[in-house]
Amino acid sequence: MRHLAYSFDISITSELTVQSSGIDEAGGGGSGVSHYAAGNSDKGTITVDIMGVQPDTGLIVSVAEQGRGNRSAEPATCVVYGIGSVVCDPNAKVNEEEMSLLRVLGRNFVNTSTIDAKRHWQNVANGAGGKEVNDYTISSDNHDGLLGIDFQRVLTVEGASGYRADTHGSLSYNEKLSVPTQVKEDTVTRTHVGQGQDNRVEQQLTLNLTTDSLAQAGTTP
Repeated sequence: MRHLAYSFDISITSELTVQSSGIDEAGGGGSGVSHYAAGNSDKGTITVDIMGVQPDTGLIVSVAEQGRGNRSAEPATCVVYGIGSVVCDPNAKVNEEEMSLLRVLGRNFVNTSTIDAKRHWQNVANGAGGKEVNDYTISSDNHDGLLGIDFQRVLTVEGASGYRADTHGSLSYNEKLSVPTQVKEDTVTRTHVGQGQDNRVEQQLTLNLTTDSLAQAGTTP
């Protein structure tokens, strides 16, 4: 039904902090903090093919990623909703940058019935052992259907492998074609790895729409 392509640019840095204590060589108490840093980046293309629409308004899509480095992913089938919910084939690999795009691809993502007087709306998703809260605010409108939207996301996962991810970002959204044209976000994920060990990962991502078969055909959804 529709083919979309986005260029992506992602940068990831991580820092593991280890607090240690014990007996030093002189027989006294000793303690210290060690930091271990790493990082990587990648660029490439994410493609999305919209295959159909479910009776519950969910869009059936096939998403794939081709990176220059090691972040490529084979096509995966997902269903996306306007409230930001995404359900993907559990056996498929779907990277974080693909998920960032899928969250804002659903039908009626900008739904006037949910926007308050401050041009703000919120999507909340509760799952087994986790919760995701997305806050969106329309910051600009050029009166030609292109909206500027600022957003914040808090994702908390409980349990032994729990973590918290805080995202601040912005996106440009073509309301006429119901598609984001650009997404920028900065996410910091904090994980308590074990006793005296904490991990901090910062991810910076930019997505830009490069191909839209619907726009090229000169039609509207």
